[in-house]
Amino acid sequence: MTQPSASAAPAYLRFPHLHGELVAFTAEDDVWLASLDGGGRAWRVSAENVPVTHPRISPDGTTVAWTSTRDGAPEVHIAPVDGGPARRLTYWGSSRTQVRGWTAEGEVLVTTAHGQANLRRSWARSVPLDGGPATTLPYGWVGDVARGEHATVLLSAPMGREAAWWKRYRGGTAGKLWIDREGDGEFTRLHEELDGNIEYPVWTGERIAFLSDHEGTGALYSSLADGSDLRRHTPVDGFYARHASGDGTRVVYSSAGELWILDDLDGAEPRRLDIRLGGQRTDQQPYPVAAARWFGSASPTTPRAGSAVAVRGAVHWVTHRSGPARALTTTPGVRARLPRTFRTDGEEWVVWVTDAEGDDALEFAPATGLAPGPPRAGSPQGNSAASSPSPWPPTAAGSPWRRTTAASSSSSARPARSARSTAARTATPRASPSPRTRPGWPGRTRARARYAS
Repeated sequence: MTQPSASAAPAYLRFPHLHGELVAFTAEDDVWLASLDGGGRAWRVSAENVPVTHPRISPDGTTVAWTSTRDGAPEVHIAPVDGGPARRLTYWGSSRTQVRGWTAEGEVLVTTAHGQANLRRSWARSVPLDGGPATTLPYGWVGDVARGEHATVLLSAPMGREAAWWKRYRGGTAGKLWIDREGDGEFTRLHEELDGNIEYPVWTGERIAFLSDHEGTGALYSSLADGSDLRRHTPVDGFYARHASGDGTRVVYSSAGELWILDDLDGAEPRRLDIRLGGQRTDQQPYPVAAARWFGSASPTTPRAGSAVAVRGAVHWVTHRSGPARALTTTPGVRARLPRTFRTDGEEWVVWVTDAEGDDALEFAPATGLAPGPPRAGSPQGNSAASSPSPWPPTAAGSPWRRTTAASSSSSARPARSARSTAARTATPRASPSPRTRPGWPGRTRARARYAS
């Protein structure tokens, strides 16, 4: 797998929020800040490399609050905009905790199902910055709160997934808007005529903006407080608009991993924010994983001397008593699965299913691994091959089947019936008369599998 350079690798940006000339967002499992003019690189606010969502800058521009899973369940964290250690404010242990904004009193506005019998019963709470007890707001079960100078808008407790995850959902838990126009605590339904999933309400001047997919694709809309003058501000022929937020004048949202801004709701066109991340793209680099977590399946040999084990798209040979574990196939971007062992002429072989060429096919290799050899032109692994293919299966133990190029394959390379019968338990694969081998990969061949019921 070719690793792109850090300067060329695009970042996937989400959950933006505006304040003055700054925009907060998440990328690479951390919270970032950047200048709106795009004149420099973004800088990290957090450095924990864990899933984070919904960063929100305080009204005075000094503090950023966000939802972090650093300690397991999502909780509310804050940090200074100018830099400094982050502090955790809540210890609720609810998977539905989300930062939604700030109150006029300078407290963090949060929705959570903490203490409720059902995860859909999320309440709005205000959390003080000194870590004191949170105050439950008198709105009932809600998914979001948008407070403005003219009215308060609530989003009904949604289904638990944003609209881009479950596109064109029309069930009973789709998001709905409710508005208190008089400020007396009486809420009425807003935009009841829209047959879509509504989310992320935000006040912009005298208009209430929100996301909806009632036209088939999630887009940004706005209307007056009485529901009139409904306008669409983003196209519906591309990706979903997501994670809308604003500062009372402008609206920013994400789409396909990019951040877009609307300078006003009176005819302005969306423009993409040019944001560059620093750092080494840690989450895009290969890293070791725990085999126990990604274990797929295993097939022991008849004498029980070893097993072929599938782990996260790779196949390994593991001895039961002593000896090293061998990687039989570990090609990045290729998934190998369902390994099966078989024995022929006293030698252990392994067959598995691979998608290296697009369609599923069978691939064979000796359990001892691929034969070493000097590098050869065009060989991705630097293994040499015999000048002419040997018959399959090998005629003697320790003599792996080799071949030079795919063009030299012949019908004599057809696998034995015993190998086909052990390759799948529920179906009988029949190998093509012309198995294909990757050039320069001795000891391994791939045959197209056709399954008969």
